Amino acid sequence: MRAAPLALLALLLVPSPRLAAAEAPAPSNAPALWPPRYANAPEELVPFRRVEPYQRYFTEPLPFYGPGRDYPDPPGLKTLRVGLLAPSPGSSDAFRGAMMREGVEMAIDEANASAKPGELPFELVVREDSPLWGSAANILVDLAFTDECLAVVGSIDSTATHVALRVALKAEIFMVNTGSCDQTVTETSIPWLLRTWPDDRQHGYRLAELVVKEQGHRRIAMLRTNDRNGRVGVKTFVDSVRRLGHPVLQEMRFLPGAKSFETQVARIKAAEPDAVVLWGEPEDAGRAAAALRKGGVTVPLYGPERLFGPAFLAAAGQAAEGMTITYPFDPTRTDEAWTGFVERFRKRYATAPEAFAAYAYDGTRILLDAIRTAGPNRFRIRDAIAAVRRYEGVTGTMVFDPTFNNLAPLRIVRVKGNTFHFEKALAGGK
Repeated sequence: MRAAPLALLALLLVPSPRLAAAEAPAPSNAPALWPPRYANAPEELVPFRRVEPYQRYFTEPLPFYGPGRDYPDPPGLKTLRVGLLAPSPGSSDAFRGAMMREGVEMAIDEANASAKPGELPFELVVREDSPLWGSAANILVDLAFTDECLAVVGSIDSTATHVALRVALKAEIFMVNTGSCDQTVTETSIPWLLRTWPDDRQHGYRLAELVVKEQGHRRIAMLRTNDRNGRVGVKTFVDSVRRLGHPVLQEMRFLPGAKSFETQVARIKAAEPDAVVLWGEPEDAGRAAAALRKGGVTVPLYGPERLFGPAFLAAAGQAAEGMTITYPFDPTRTDEAWTGFVERFRKRYATAPEAFAAYAYDGTRILLDAIRTAGPNRFRIRDAIAAVRRYEGVTGTMVFDPTFNNLAPLRIVRVKGNTFHFEKALAGGK
């Protein structure tokens, strides 16, 4: 007797069969740059694009209807505290976390150096996430109530970000995320987070177009890490190549830290692919690339931004040659905003900044500008950040969609002579 209610529920969830244009209308108050489709998806990759649903989501900015905008400023303020939720030094994100922290520190110090007379200085409060699952919740409570921060930057680990975001909703404190690649982070309908880092959805769209439409591959295999980052990260790519008519033939997995890939390589080789997509940590993916080449798989290799850097090159060795990845922005640019940032960063830290430092710098500057505009009131700070639709940063132009997610065009990078070479922007990018 349970079949009837389930069948009725299924009917209620089916979209209206009315044919519709592929592009969803932008909000009436949206700027010209507002994406015509959710997440700026390429038209032919939109699911059910020829059917008009009863309801479209994520078409307007997330509102906040609560009180607080008229609360008085906290008494006795001597500094404007900004929290940083950072990966612990012993985690897999330790290097990325160090880069993020340096970008945040630099942004705060530069903002303090340029402060007008009478303006309170910013103060950075750093708390490190621990390996214990869920610890980010307790840390954000400390940042919000013990440390009395006005807002928080962080984190890189997507699980920690998800956990912290739930506390941010209850504590009513804004988070600026500058490193998580999880596409679901901004799909929570929690209007207390903005992300500067282009997520895995953008990489999935771009890789699908590159692999199928531009390079003409028809038989695609995937070798990915068997964890949440791998499972969630590849979803958009897998869905997109299927919509383009060439679904993944073989999707093999490996555990983080794996050293042997014999079974995965044998099954991929048996599928006779003409392209393989790698997804995971750079060292793991590098070893996987080397194993594929050793096992006789000679087809082109592709992957997302996480594979960028010396760790992948060192682990892959000669197998890295010809590897193609997508990357958030072009660090070989010569405009003053970027070169000036690189010069200042090198002078301060004696090393070149990577993307995690650059996006952390930009995200922190957005936050600091909002605090200066709104004053020490968490609710008005939220409003000021939520009003940002476009931001010109050291990473280039950022364009934020209604979920406060950066949709800036990606770049194409290829390995030649054990060096990453930046080639061109996303289709439609400048």
